[in-house]
Amino acid sequence: MATLQNIRNRGGLLVSIVIGLALVAFIVGDALSSGASIFNRSRNQVGEIAGEAISITDFQNKVDKNEEIVKMMNGVSALNDEQQSMLRENTWQQMVMEQIMNQEYEELGLDVSSEELYDMLLGSNMSPTIRQMFADPNTGTVDVNRAHEIIRQLIAAPANTPQKRYWLNMEEQIATSRKQEKYNELMSKALYITDEQAEETAKNNAVKSDISYIVKSYSSIDDSTVKVSDNEIKDYYNSHSKLFEQPESRKIVYVNFDIEASPEDYQETEKWVTDMVNEFAETKNPAEFIELSSSDKKFDASYLKKEEIANDSLADFLFSGNKGVFGPYLEKNAYRISRASDLRMLPDSVRARHILIVPQNNDLKQAERLTDSLVNLLKKGADFEVLARQYSADQNSAVNGGDLGWFGQRMMVQPFSDTVFFAKPKTTKVVKTQYGIHIVQVTGQSKPVQKVQIATIEKEVIPSQKTTNKIYNEARNFSNNIHTSADFDKKVSEVGLTKRIATLNKNDKSIAGMDNARELVRQTYLTNKTGNAILTNEGLNIFETGNKYTIAVLTEINEEGIAPLTSVKPQIKNILIQKKKGEILKQELEKSISGSESLLSVAQKAGLEVKEAPEISFNSFQIAGAGIEPKVIATATQMEEGKLSAPIAGNQGVYVIMVNSRTQEEVTPEQIAQMKNALLQSNLYRANYQAIEALIKNAEVKDTRYKFY
Repeated sequence: MATLQNIRNRGGLLVSIVIGLALVAFIVGDALSSGASIFNRSRNQVGEIAGEAISITDFQNKVDKNEEIVKMMNGVSALNDEQQSMLRENTWQQMVMEQIMNQEYEELGLDVSSEELYDMLLGSNMSPTIRQMFADPNTGTVDVNRAHEIIRQLIAAPANTPQKRYWLNMEEQIATSRKQEKYNELMSKALYITDEQAEETAKNNAVKSDISYIVKSYSSIDDSTVKVSDNEIKDYYNSHSKLFEQPESRKIVYVNFDIEASPEDYQETEKWVTDMVNEFAETKNPAEFIELSSSDKKFDASYLKKEEIANDSLADFLFSGNKGVFGPYLEKNAYRISRASDLRMLPDSVRARHILIVPQNNDLKQAERLTDSLVNLLKKGADFEVLARQYSADQNSAVNGGDLGWFGQRMMVQPFSDTVFFAKPKTTKVVKTQYGIHIVQVTGQSKPVQKVQIATIEKEVIPSQKTTNKIYNEARNFSNNIHTSADFDKKVSEVGLTKRIATLNKNDKSIAGMDNARELVRQTYLTNKTGNAILTNEGLNIFETGNKYTIAVLTEINEEGIAPLTSVKPQIKNILIQKKKGEILKQELEKSISGSESLLSVAQKAGLEVKEAPEISFNSFQIAGAGIEPKVIATATQMEEGKLSAPIAGNQGVYVIMVNSRTQEEVTPEQIAQMKNALLQSNLYRANYQAIEALIKNAEVKDTRYKFY
């Protein structure tokens, strides 16, 4: 269906703007087949949003719907694990936003009428997304009649066709987007910046102070000399509890057994490659030989200059004219043998122009007939640029008469690249690629240089089954009779392994050093008692995490909310130590200030260096040589020139400053207006973002998707 191809061609940006999801497939996994638990309602939920339970069935249906849209948009039938994971995450976020915002819209009476939606789809206020779909790529104008006809076809399509589901989803997303715009507009009307606020901010930013300062670092006092009592820590915790809000997390200890190739695996791989040398040297067609072999590296038809080959010894061999085979040699954990497949003089870059003919409705014969006709016209002297503008499906180059500019050999797909780099200038060639049929002419070439086409057979060194079994047995011997933290620690000490620690969030997919740790993370969250070994679905305590076997024990469960005092006690102690250091340093500097009239005199008494920081304003982010010190900046913008400040407890230490000079630039009405607009835009951004954050927090979203995958 041409309509579907048209949507696909313009769908890349559309997916990001309208759907806002990297949509891919979702498979629930074996959670749905976990016996009687499927009948337990609470275990059949992926979460809760604003008090409403979300079942795994509803969640899967939503993901399935999104999956079909993306498959249609991208013309694919299967997607990888990373895309699947991204889909699940984004679909969940989509459901959270829909559930929360729909409640908000209903309470506020926000809606989009059918007349308004029609106006956005096909009326005078067409949505930018719809306009992008139907706009002429050259003029940007929309043929409304054509748009009507395409939409009529989409709506008339059978109920379960991807095209119809896509269009209905489009309508839904545009209506949702419009309601969000209305909500944001309501938020904006609740915010205002007065002229006085804008003027004050502009004037504050126009004042520049050049200061001198000294700083006595907190590190000048040893932590061990400052005493902090448990009562002081408790009092601070009680009065600052909001500072210690934490997300849900779990902590584990674990050991890894790396699944790595043995010396015997290296020897066997090298022998396999060595046994290929003689046949590889004698073959007349090295490319075909490689394709028929079990080489991990496919034949690369590109040509390289000598300096483009990283292995100097290999480069010398290939350009020496030697007809033999180089190697075996070990490179990037693989044994290789290489030979020259071809040596020739070729340009580094070429300039070419083309006319791209794309088969309509998969009618290749019709496209070939059109190609033949255009080639004949060119042979009779027709203007290539005129034909490109009229017939080429590549509109980006068609506007320039088909000109593609200068490009290197690896910048184009292989058949196209081979054609233009081997062709003589001005000759007309025809080449087929996955994009269609190209009529191509080379219009320029750089100076040819000697290049080599390298044929390489490669075999990666991987652990054999024998090696893998040996490592698994080592992990199993370690894991025997490990049920608790005490068992684990004892065995680690006996064997002499390195015990590692990790803090996990429920949706983590990896752990430091382990790329494929999702199952371990999931089972960690299904283990509800600290001090226990974490078990697989099969009841084993060994996980295969990519190229490792892992044995782990759950040591800590941190619930969402205020962290317990025991877990933040060290952090609070450090805060209080710094505060007490600040008081000590303040007293020391006050003594140095007493009787001093200059900052230099204070510095000499305190044994410190005077430093300079120019152009400090109320809007400054940091101080030269000191870093981020907002208290010092605030003091510098307010105090009198030529006066010593009182000691200021900052982030790095305690400061004493002096304003040497201050300038104030004139603030114009235009600058005040610009400041007012900037402040308003900043407030609008924060309000919209923070409003959504507040709504999500109030909705008490519970995410338990980890139970299923």
